[in-house]
Amino acid sequence: MFVTVVAVLCHLGGAAAGSCVEEIVTDSSVTPDITFHECMKGAQAPLAKWMGEHPLYHSNWRIECYKCVPGHYEIKGRA
Repeated sequence: MFVTVVAVLCHLGGAAAGSCVEEIVTDSSVTPDITFHECMKGAQAPLAKWMGEHPLYHSNWRIECYKCVPGHYEIKGRA
């Protein structure tokens, strides 16, 4: 089953609406060994790797949660 790992990142100190964003971390085409079951058990390794590769989110952002989505995922509000 194809799976997409999606992180929800929130800006620290940002209590205003819209201070959280969704970002696609990886999916089965990029990380073939990730399965839905493995994602549900814990996607810490892909999340840590992704955070290390995206300096925009190094400071003042935290991962609020992540979700494992079966299939391809489209982030809402993006073209």
